[in-house]
Amino acid sequence: MRIFSAALLLFFTCQLQAAEPLRIAVASNFTPTLEALLPHWRAQSDTPVVISSGPSGALTQQILAGAPFGLFLSADADYPRALHAKAKGAKPVVYARGQLIAACTFATSSTTHALTQARTLALANARTAPYGRAAARWLTQYGKAMSAKQVQAGSVAGALQFAATGNADCALVASSFQTLAPELHWYPLDHAPVLTQAASVLDNTGAAPEFLRFLLSDTTQHLIQQNGYLAATP
Repeated sequence: MRIFSAALLLFFTCQLQAAEPLRIAVASNFTPTLEALLPHWRAQSDTPVVISSGPSGALTQQILAGAPFGLFLSADADYPRALHAKAKGAKPVVYARGQLIAACTFATSSTTHALTQARTLALANARTAPYGRAAARWLTQYGKAMSAKQVQAGSVAGALQFAATGNADCALVASSFQTLAPELHWYPLDHAPVLTQAASVLDNTGAAPEFLRFLLSDTTQHLIQQNGYLAATP
């Protein structure tokens, strides 16, 4: 009887361990792609995934405050590098490279014409969102002819929402968003910034290392590129 009870306890302990989810903090630009990858993950693993999405800077602050994430998928390499320097995460690994693009509510002949005709331009918050920071830098260098009033969104997904709802004429957002809003008109930027997106394992005891290997596999990398990203390795 005692052996049976011990075996039963071991069984339920294993079941609880198997059901423990992997909590991923993911930058808002990569969230739709991550959601598209989850069926492929579930085909090879029983570990459920819980996603928390937001600007990389805001997620970093949550991690520093003790949020129980197992894996951090940032929109840049700077935030994971800062966490690693504070012994809050493993050495960052590049999992994708994103690009900035313009999304507008109207069609016109060129990117330059679109941005100079725009009366309002949505950007992500440069203080917490790497895509917002990249947009601000690009405008400083190449947007001198623009007179659009800038509208700040909390994240790059929020900037897209401004354009998709008509609350901004144009937005500078992630090129991977193109399939999310086919009703908008998309214009590639000259000298478009490329964002090196890095991951950091925050908890080695769970499924985070396995999920990172899944992200870096050839099959998954191909799927990521199909979702509008450049290859992780140039």
